[in-house]
Amino acid sequence: MRRASWVALTSLGAVCQAAPDAAPPVRPTWVVQVEDSSMAFIGVWPVDERVVWVAGPGGRWGRTGDGGATWRFGVVPGGESMAFRDVHAFSEGEAFLLSIGSGPASRIYRTDDGGDSWTLVFENHDPDAFFDCFSFWDRRRGFAFSDSHDGEFTLIRTDDGGASWTRIGPELVPDARPGEGAFASSGTCVVTRAGGLGWFATGASAVDTRVIRTTDYGASWSESLTPIASEASSAGIFSLAFLDDTLGVAVGGDYGRPDDPTDQVAVTADGGATWSSRGRTGLGGAPYGVSWVPAAPTLTLVAVSPAGSAWSSDGGAAWSRFDSESYWSVAFVGPDAGWAVGPGRIARMRWTPE
Repeated sequence: MRRASWVALTSLGAVCQAAPDAAPPVRPTWVVQVEDSSMAFIGVWPVDERVVWVAGPGGRWGRTGDGGATWRFGVVPGGESMAFRDVHAFSEGEAFLLSIGSGPASRIYRTDDGGDSWTLVFENHDPDAFFDCFSFWDRRRGFAFSDSHDGEFTLIRTDDGGASWTRIGPELVPDARPGEGAFASSGTCVVTRAGGLGWFATGASAVDTRVIRTTDYGASWSESLTPIASEASSAGIFSLAFLDDTLGVAVGGDYGRPDDPTDQVAVTADGGATWSSRGRTGLGGAPYGVSWVPAAPTLTLVAVSPAGSAWSSDGGAAWSRFDSESYWSVAFVGPDAGWAVGPGRIARMRWTPE
Protein backbone atom coordinates (compact mmCIF):
# COMPACT_ATOMS: atom_id res chain seq x y z
CA MET A 1 0.00 0.00 0.00
CA ARG A 2 1.33 3.46 -0.80
CA ARG A 3 2.36 5.62 2.14
CA ALA A 4 0.34 8.52 0.75
CA SER A 5 -2.81 6.58 1.57
CA TRP A 6 -2.10 6.51 5.28
CA VAL A 7 0.38 9.27 6.11
CA ALA A 8 -0.56 12.89 6.73
CA LEU A 9 2.28 15.40 6.93
CA THR A 10 1.41 18.61 8.72
CA SER A 11 3.61 21.74 8.75
CA LEU A 12 7.03 21.47 10.36
CA GLY A 13 5.86 18.81 12.77
CA ALA A 14 5.64 16.22 9.99
CA VAL A 15 3.05 14.35 12.04
CA CYS A 16 2.55 10.81 10.76
CA GLN A 17 -0.77 9.00 11.16
CA ALA A 18 -1.54 5.36 10.48
CA ALA A 19 -4.57 4.29 8.44
CA PRO A 20 -7.58 2.73 10.11
CA ASP A 21 -6.73 -0.63 8.48
CA ALA A 22 -3.27 -0.82 10.10
CA ALA A 23 -2.13 -4.24 11.30
CA PRO A 24 -2.74 -5.37 14.91
CA PRO A 25 -0.18 -4.28 17.51
CA VAL A 26 3.04 -6.27 17.63
CA ARG A 27 6.06 -6.50 19.90
CA PRO A 28 9.67 -6.54 18.61
CA THR A 29 12.23 -9.03 19.88
CA TRP A 30 15.87 -9.56 18.95
CA VAL A 31 16.67 -13.19 18.22
CA VAL A 32 20.41 -13.66 18.65
CA GLN A 33 21.97 -15.56 15.74
CA VAL A 34 25.63 -15.20 16.75
CA GLU A 35 26.97 -14.77 20.27
CA ASP A 36 30.74 -14.73 20.69
CA SER A 37 32.52 -12.45 23.14
CA SER A 38 35.72 -12.62 21.08
CA MET A 39 34.09 -10.70 18.22
CA ALA A 40 32.45 -7.30 17.87
CA PHE A 41 30.57 -5.83 14.94
CA ILE A 42 29.66 -2.21 14.26
CA GLY A 43 28.56 -2.06 10.60
CA VAL A 44 25.68 -4.07 9.12
CA TRP A 45 24.30 -4.11 5.58
CA PRO A 46 21.40 -6.39 4.57
CA VAL A 47 21.25 -6.76 0.78
CA ASP A 48 17.93 -8.62 0.98
CA GLU A 49 16.17 -11.10 3.25
CA ARG A 50 18.95 -13.67 2.87
CA VAL A 51 22.24 -11.83 2.25
CA VAL A 52 23.71 -9.73 5.07
CA TRP A 53 27.23 -8.40 5.60
CA VAL A 54 28.72 -7.20 8.89
CA ALA A 55 32.03 -5.54 9.83
CA GLY A 56 33.96 -4.68 12.96
CA PRO A 57 37.33 -4.03 14.59
CA GLY A 58 40.33 -6.25 14.15
CA GLY A 59 39.85 -6.30 10.38
CA ARG A 60 36.86 -8.59 10.82
CA TRP A 61 33.97 -9.14 8.45
CA GLY A 62 31.07 -11.57 8.30
CA ARG A 63 28.49 -12.73 5.79
CA THR A 64 25.37 -14.86 5.61
CA GLY A 65 23.56 -16.07 2.52
CA ASP A 66 20.67 -17.80 4.27
CA GLY A 67 19.15 -15.09 6.43
CA GLY A 68 21.49 -15.73 9.32
CA ALA A 69 21.01 -19.46 9.81
CA THR A 70 24.75 -19.79 9.14
CA TRP A 71 27.50 -17.19 9.07
CA ARG A 72 30.99 -17.06 7.61
CA PHE A 73 33.59 -14.83 9.28
CA GLY A 74 37.05 -13.69 8.27
CA VAL A 75 39.80 -11.11 8.70
CA VAL A 76 41.04 -9.02 5.79
CA PRO A 77 44.67 -9.99 5.05
CA GLY A 78 46.89 -7.02 5.82
CA GLY A 79 43.99 -5.29 7.57
CA GLU A 80 44.21 -7.07 10.92
CA SER A 81 44.64 -3.75 12.74
CA MET A 82 41.86 -1.99 10.87
CA ALA A 83 38.79 -0.79 12.78
CA PHE A 84 36.02 -1.44 10.28
CA ARG A 85 32.97 0.69 11.05
CA ASP A 86 31.00 0.62 7.81
CA VAL A 87 30.07 -1.93 5.17
CA HIS A 88 28.15 -1.61 1.90
CA ALA A 89 27.27 -4.65 -0.21
CA PHE A 90 25.54 -5.36 -3.51
CA SER A 91 25.34 -9.15 -3.40
CA GLU A 92 26.68 -12.22 -1.66
CA GLY A 93 29.90 -11.71 -3.59
CA GLU A 94 30.34 -7.92 -3.80
CA ALA A 95 31.06 -5.76 -0.75
CA PHE A 96 33.09 -2.78 0.47
CA LEU A 97 34.50 -2.16 3.96
CA LEU A 98 35.57 1.18 5.46
CA SER A 99 37.99 1.47 8.38
CA ILE A 100 38.39 4.55 10.55
CA GLY A 101 41.36 6.43 11.91
CA SER A 102 43.74 9.26 11.11
CA GLY A 103 45.94 9.07 8.05
CA PRO A 104 46.40 5.58 6.54
CA ALA A 105 44.18 3.97 9.18
CA SER A 106 41.23 5.18 7.07
CA ARG A 107 40.92 2.67 4.24
CA ILE A 108 38.39 1.12 1.87
CA TYR A 109 38.61 -2.52 0.81
CA ARG A 110 36.62 -4.35 -1.85
CA THR A 111 35.77 -8.00 -2.50
CA ASP A 112 34.15 -9.50 -5.58
CA ASP A 113 34.28 -13.12 -4.46
CA GLY A 114 32.42 -13.17 -1.16
CA GLY A 115 35.45 -12.41 0.98
CA ASP A 116 37.84 -14.98 -0.43
CA SER A 117 40.09 -12.09 -1.43
CA TRP A 118 40.16 -8.36 -0.74
CA THR A 119 41.61 -5.41 -2.64
CA LEU A 120 42.71 -2.17 -0.98
CA VAL A 121 41.05 0.47 -3.18
CA PHE A 122 41.63 3.56 -1.01
CA GLU A 123 44.19 4.50 1.63
CA ASN A 124 44.03 7.95 3.18
CA HIS A 125 47.27 9.93 3.04
CA ASP A 126 45.95 13.15 4.60
CA PRO A 127 47.11 13.12 8.25
CA ASP A 128 44.26 15.48 9.16
CA ALA A 129 41.48 13.37 7.61
CA PHE A 130 39.49 10.79 9.59
CA PHE A 131 36.84 8.98 7.56
CA ASP A 132 33.65 7.97 9.38
CA CYS A 133 31.15 6.56 6.88
CA PHE A 134 30.49 5.86 3.22
CA SER A 135 27.66 4.82 0.92
CA PHE A 136 27.06 3.98 -2.73
CA TRP A 137 24.39 5.14 -5.15
CA ASP A 138 25.02 2.15 -7.41
CA ARG A 139 27.82 -0.24 -8.29
CA ARG A 140 29.83 2.57 -9.91
CA ARG A 141 29.20 5.64 -7.79
CA GLY A 142 29.60 6.38 -4.10
CA PHE A 143 31.14 8.79 -1.62
CA ALA A 144 32.87 8.76 1.77
CA PHE A 145 32.88 11.41 4.50
CA SER A 146 35.66 12.58 6.81
CA ASP A 147 35.65 14.84 9.85
CA SER A 148 36.60 18.41 9.02
CA HIS A 149 39.87 20.25 9.42
CA ASP A 150 40.86 23.82 8.61
CA GLY A 151 37.19 24.70 8.16
CA GLU A 152 36.56 22.19 5.36
CA PHE A 153 35.01 18.74 5.11
CA THR A 154 36.87 16.07 3.19
CA LEU A 155 34.52 14.15 0.89
CA ILE A 156 35.81 11.64 -1.64
CA ARG A 157 33.91 10.11 -4.54
CA THR A 158 34.25 7.16 -6.90
CA ASP A 159 32.73 6.83 -10.35
CA ASP A 160 34.37 3.56 -11.34
CA GLY A 161 33.19 1.05 -8.77
CA GLY A 162 35.75 1.99 -6.15
CA ALA A 163 38.82 1.50 -8.33
CA SER A 164 39.77 5.15 -7.81
CA TRP A 165 38.66 7.92 -5.45
CA THR A 166 38.95 11.69 -5.85
CA ARG A 167 38.17 14.52 -3.49
CA ILE A 168 34.99 16.48 -4.05
CA GLY A 169 36.02 20.13 -4.36
CA PRO A 170 35.71 21.73 -0.91
CA GLU A 171 34.29 24.84 -2.58
CA LEU A 172 31.24 22.73 -3.48
CA VAL A 173 30.52 21.81 0.15
CA PRO A 174 29.38 24.17 2.95
CA ASP A 175 32.21 25.23 5.23
CA ALA A 176 32.66 23.34 8.48
CA ARG A 177 32.21 24.74 11.97
CA PRO A 178 35.20 24.44 14.33
CA GLY A 179 35.60 20.80 15.31
CA GLU A 180 32.61 19.68 13.23
CA GLY A 181 32.54 16.06 12.17
CA ALA A 182 30.56 12.88 12.62
CA PHE A 183 30.47 9.79 14.82
CA ALA A 184 31.79 6.50 13.47
CA SER A 185 29.53 4.57 15.81
CA SER A 186 27.39 2.67 13.31
CA GLY A 187 28.39 3.53 9.75
CA THR A 188 25.18 5.50 9.33
CA CYS A 189 26.26 9.14 9.25
CA VAL A 190 26.00 8.93 5.43
CA VAL A 191 22.97 7.91 3.34
CA THR A 192 22.48 7.62 -0.43
CA ARG A 193 19.44 6.94 -2.56
CA ALA A 194 18.99 6.25 -6.26
CA GLY A 195 19.10 9.22 -8.60
CA GLY A 196 22.00 11.02 -6.95
CA LEU A 197 20.40 11.83 -3.58
CA GLY A 198 22.83 11.85 -0.67
CA TRP A 199 23.11 13.15 2.88
CA PHE A 200 25.65 13.33 5.69
CA ALA A 201 25.04 14.35 9.30
CA THR A 202 27.28 16.27 11.66
CA GLY A 203 27.97 17.03 15.31
CA ALA A 204 30.83 17.76 17.71
CA SER A 205 30.82 21.44 16.77
CA ALA A 206 29.52 22.95 20.02
CA VAL A 207 27.41 25.19 17.77
CA ASP A 208 24.64 23.23 16.07
CA THR A 209 24.03 20.08 14.03
CA ARG A 210 23.46 19.95 10.32
CA VAL A 211 22.41 17.60 7.59
CA ILE A 212 24.19 18.42 4.34
CA ARG A 213 22.66 17.03 1.16
CA THR A 214 23.21 16.57 -2.56
CA THR A 215 20.73 15.81 -5.35
CA ASP A 216 23.27 15.35 -8.14
CA TYR A 217 25.77 12.69 -7.05
CA GLY A 218 27.85 15.16 -5.07
CA ALA A 219 28.27 17.85 -7.73
CA SER A 220 26.63 20.40 -5.39
CA TRP A 221 25.64 20.48 -1.71
CA SER A 222 23.29 22.45 0.56
CA GLU A 223 22.89 22.53 4.33
CA SER A 224 20.03 22.41 6.84
CA LEU A 225 20.11 22.90 10.60
CA THR A 226 18.50 20.31 12.86
CA PRO A 227 17.14 20.66 16.42
CA ILE A 228 19.47 17.97 17.80
CA ALA A 229 21.95 19.68 20.13
CA SER A 230 25.73 19.70 19.75
CA GLU A 231 27.18 21.26 22.87
CA ALA A 232 30.35 19.19 23.15
CA SER A 233 32.70 17.07 21.07
CA SER A 234 30.73 14.03 22.25
CA ALA A 235 27.35 15.36 21.08
CA GLY A 236 25.48 15.63 17.80
CA ILE A 237 23.78 13.44 15.21
CA PHE A 238 24.91 9.81 15.35
CA SER A 239 22.68 8.17 12.75
CA LEU A 240 20.64 9.13 9.71
CA ALA A 241 18.05 7.11 7.75
CA PHE A 242 15.62 7.74 4.91
CA LEU A 243 12.51 5.69 4.19
CA ASP A 244 12.10 7.22 0.74
CA ASP A 245 13.33 10.32 -1.10
CA THR A 246 11.56 12.72 1.27
CA LEU A 247 10.94 11.10 4.67
CA GLY A 248 14.02 10.93 6.89
CA VAL A 249 15.04 10.66 10.52
CA ALA A 250 18.12 11.68 12.49
CA VAL A 251 18.96 10.52 16.01
CA GLY A 252 21.66 11.75 18.33
CA GLY A 253 22.54 13.08 21.73
CA ASP A 254 25.66 13.05 23.90
CA TYR A 255 27.41 9.75 24.53
CA GLY A 256 29.35 11.40 27.35
CA ARG A 257 26.13 12.00 29.28
CA PRO A 258 24.27 8.67 29.48
CA ASP A 259 21.52 10.19 31.63
CA ASP A 260 21.10 13.25 29.41
CA PRO A 261 17.36 13.97 28.89
CA THR A 262 17.66 16.20 25.83
CA ASP A 263 15.64 15.59 22.66
CA GLN A 264 17.27 12.98 20.44
CA VAL A 265 15.06 12.61 17.36
CA ALA A 266 14.45 14.89 14.36
CA VAL A 267 12.45 14.16 11.21
CA THR A 268 12.16 15.63 7.74
CA ALA A 269 9.34 15.29 5.23
CA ASP A 270 10.98 17.29 2.43
CA GLY A 271 14.16 15.39 1.69
CA GLY A 272 16.22 17.07 4.39
CA ALA A 273 15.48 20.71 3.55
CA THR A 274 13.88 21.23 7.00
CA TRP A 275 13.95 19.23 10.23
CA SER A 276 11.67 19.23 13.27
CA SER A 277 12.05 17.71 16.73
CA ARG A 278 10.25 14.45 17.55
CA GLY A 279 11.37 13.96 21.15
CA ARG A 280 13.32 11.17 22.86
CA THR A 281 13.92 7.46 22.36
CA GLY A 282 14.21 6.70 26.06
CA LEU A 283 17.68 5.22 25.53
CA GLY A 284 19.56 8.07 27.22
CA GLY A 285 22.90 9.40 26.07
CA ALA A 286 22.84 8.90 22.31
CA PRO A 287 21.31 6.20 20.11
CA TYR A 288 24.10 5.01 17.83
CA GLY A 289 21.95 3.64 15.00
CA VAL A 290 18.44 4.00 13.61
CA SER A 291 16.51 2.37 10.77
CA TRP A 292 13.09 2.63 9.22
CA VAL A 293 11.24 -0.65 8.75
CA PRO A 294 10.26 -0.60 5.04
CA ALA A 295 6.78 -1.81 4.11
CA ALA A 296 5.59 -1.86 7.73
CA PRO A 297 1.87 -1.06 8.15
CA THR A 298 2.75 2.08 10.12
CA LEU A 299 5.78 4.37 10.08
CA THR A 300 8.02 2.14 12.15
CA LEU A 301 11.52 2.93 13.43
CA VAL A 302 14.03 0.94 15.47
CA ALA A 303 16.93 2.61 17.31
CA VAL A 304 19.84 0.95 19.11
CA SER A 305 22.53 2.04 21.54
CA PRO A 306 24.92 0.57 24.11
CA ALA A 307 22.06 1.00 26.60
CA GLY A 308 19.51 -1.04 24.64
CA SER A 309 16.93 -0.86 21.85
CA ALA A 310 13.73 1.13 21.34
CA TRP A 311 11.06 1.31 18.66
CA SER A 312 8.40 3.68 17.40
CA SER A 313 5.30 2.85 15.37
CA ASP A 314 4.27 6.45 14.65
CA GLY A 315 7.21 7.97 12.84
CA GLY A 316 9.26 8.75 15.93
CA ALA A 317 6.77 10.65 18.11
CA ALA A 318 6.52 7.96 20.81
CA TRP A 319 9.12 5.32 21.66
CA SER A 320 9.19 2.13 23.75
CA ARG A 321 12.26 0.28 24.96
CA PHE A 322 12.23 -3.45 24.29
CA ASP A 323 15.77 -4.74 24.88
CA SER A 324 18.64 -3.90 27.24
CA GLU A 325 21.59 -5.48 25.42
CA SER A 326 24.23 -3.37 23.69
CA TYR A 327 23.82 -2.91 19.94
CA TRP A 328 25.58 -0.28 17.85
CA SER A 329 23.98 -0.52 14.42
CA VAL A 330 20.67 -1.63 12.93
CA ALA A 331 19.31 -2.00 9.40
CA PHE A 332 16.08 -3.28 7.84
CA VAL A 333 15.16 -4.13 4.26
CA GLY A 334 11.65 -5.33 5.18
CA PRO A 335 9.45 -6.02 8.21
CA ASP A 336 10.87 -9.52 8.64
CA ALA A 337 14.39 -8.70 7.49
CA GLY A 338 16.16 -6.54 10.07
CA TRP A 339 19.45 -7.08 11.88
CA ALA A 340 21.35 -5.42 14.72
CA VAL A 341 25.02 -5.84 15.61
CA GLY A 342 27.13 -4.98 18.60
CA PRO A 343 29.78 -6.30 20.99
CA GLY A 344 29.72 -10.08 20.77
CA ARG A 345 26.42 -10.54 18.96
CA ILE A 346 24.40 -10.43 15.77
CA ALA A 347 20.62 -10.53 16.05
CA ARG A 348 17.61 -10.65 13.72
CA MET A 349 14.25 -9.02 14.43
CA ARG A 350 11.16 -11.05 15.19
CA TRP A 351 7.76 -9.41 15.54
CA THR A 352 5.17 -11.16 17.73
CA PRO A 353 1.55 -10.19 18.50
CA GLU A 354 0.99 -8.44 21.79
